[in-house]
Amino acid sequence: MKSYIYIAPSEKSAERHITAALKGNLARLPRRAFLRAWCSITWLYPGLHPDGYECRGSGWPTRLKSLAKEAFRRRQAGQLTDLELYPYPAAKARILRVRKQAGMENAYGRAARH
Repeated sequence: MKSYIYIAPSEKSAERHITAALKGNLARLPRRAFLRAWCSITWLYPGLHPDGYECRGSGWPTRLKSLAKEAFRRRQAGQLTDLELYPYPAAKARILRVRKQAGMENAYGRAARH
């Protein structure tokens, strides 16, 4: 199975995908729509680790835990790849974007020299 990773273009877009996913039955959500929402969580919250969604004090927003539970169910059923369960490229894209906006890195991800 080929992996699909969604990189949100904006916070508004990421929130829109998450909100749409949470309005319906997550188990019936088409794969791409689910992955857009799941990767959007990683993009919005790059410090969250999927494995910690059930742990108290992990920082996982309560409203997003059902998406994490569904991600693990889909992985167990062979419907997600490891990369899709742990979509680090989305987190990395967000971190690089924020650092670039803050003038901390250039377009290549290297520290800017002052």
